[in-house]
Amino acid sequence: MKKQQGRGFIRRVVSLLIGVAAVSLSGGVSLAQAEEAAWPTRQITFVVPWPAGGETDVYARALAHEVSVQLGQPVIVENKPGATGSIGIRHVVRGKADGYTFLFANTTALVGNVVSSPEPVNFDPVKDVTPVGLTVETVYVLWAHPSLGVRNFDELLARARDASKPQLAFGITGNGAVSELSVEQLARHYKLDLIKVPYKGSAPQVADLIAGHTQIGTGNLGVALGAYREGRLVPLLAIGKERLPELPDVPSSRELGFTEPDFTLWDGLFAPANTPPDIVAKLSRVVGEAVKRQSFKTIADGNGHRAIFQSGAEAANRLKNDLAARYRFKAQLEAGNK
Repeated sequence: MKKQQGRGFIRRVVSLLIGVAAVSLSGGVSLAQAEEAAWPTRQITFVVPWPAGGETDVYARALAHEVSVQLGQPVIVENKPGATGSIGIRHVVRGKADGYTFLFANTTALVGNVVSSPEPVNFDPVKDVTPVGLTVETVYVLWAHPSLGVRNFDELLARARDASKPQLAFGITGNGAVSELSVEQLARHYKLDLIKVPYKGSAPQVADLIAGHTQIGTGNLGVALGAYREGRLVPLLAIGKERLPELPDVPSSRELGFTEPDFTLWDGLFAPANTPPDIVAKLSRVVGEAVKRQSFKTIADGNGHRAIFQSGAEAANRLKNDLAARYRFKAQLEAGNK
């Protein structure tokens, strides 16, 4: 009797295994699909290709917190700065596309540096990453030191064209950075002869501008608003499509006819290419919800920044369009140098 029961149990187990195999072969849930459905089961890492404490790092940490709460798994931020973002980006695109390591980067690293770097960046921003979603936009402002004696953009043009006075100096902060390209665009259009002063980042560049070591320069309101309110900086132009609510009397560069390239900066989350689509889609939904939360908006909104959400497909189109526009702009600059 016991032998018959044993044989019956074995037959049932064998039948069950055969059934599972049949379901898998006929298009049922595979082991890999089951793992994707269960994702995440452990810690997730957001790699930031910039130093800790910068704006992109702050946004990444705010997003990591919100995503961690929603997914129920820890999400940490790892900083891998260097080469205008290239070191951190290469680390991510050459790693495992398993849904546990992502890139949180901005326009400067994925567009400006790619187009303007004098050396190969050794990654393709279109083929090597899959956008999860964009989360923040930032508009930079062209500032002047009060000692320059200008109160608006027209007065800046008059001062810069005055051959009887010294050349104006402005700070630049890296390959393809808005600090350089936006002023370069203005200088070429209005035929201004300006001196470039290189800096390692926007913080020291704005600090020197506030101190009067340079006369003009760009910086977002997050780093310059305090100095502006204290009368130590004069806003001349919003480098973007629209005026800033905080500076309603300051015109935008689009109002002057500069429609391309769009120098509005964005920050967003990207996955290595070949990350399972189901994971990317799930994380994109989570990021979309995270950006709407007041705790994230409190950090990201204001002072020239705006919390947004653009899905993976929208982000991919924006990335491609921004790259194309920057390449056209680079070609124009090079043609002008001949």
